[in-house]
Amino acid sequence: MTPERRKELIEDLRKEHQPYFDKIGKSNAIFLPKMAYKPSGKDDIHISFFESELKKECDIYTEFVDIQYNPEDPKRTLYLVRYNPFWQEEYEIIKSKSGYERHFIPVKEIKVINDMSDRLRYKPVETAINTEPVAAIETNNNMDNLIKVLEDINYSLQTLTHIIRNK
Repeated sequence: MTPERRKELIEDLRKEHQPYFDKIGKSNAIFLPKMAYKPSGKDDIHISFFESELKKECDIYTEFVDIQYNPEDPKRTLYLVRYNPFWQEEYEIIKSKSGYERHFIPVKEIKVINDMSDRLRYKPVETAINTEPVAAIETNNNMDNLIKVLEDINYSLQTLTHIIRNK
């Protein structure tokens, strides 16, 4: 696949998610569709990133695709890979047969943002620590929204704890 064709396919995939990015005020969010698979010797499903992608030092949005950039999930679930300043130490490096190095991230460490059924339902709210928007608690006390907010608060607290311990 040519780089031009890959870029076209990614732009087409992004169109599904762009209204959400616009709504949360991140029109230029980094969106990198990835294959999710179980690497040999691993028990869990992972995605991988090149060093150049992780060096951007920002959150990355992704969608699971096959090798031809076809969506793997009919609901087109959007995921968030929060920026981890300790990625060089924490993410395992694998070298492909063609010599490229990639960093593995277990899928269980990435956050489900939304899918087609709820993509535009949430209102962004900024957290005090991370500028990533979290789902607002709607007036109908939707427990799913509350859980998303609490997960974001938990992530922020874990990040702060890690930073404080390592100073």
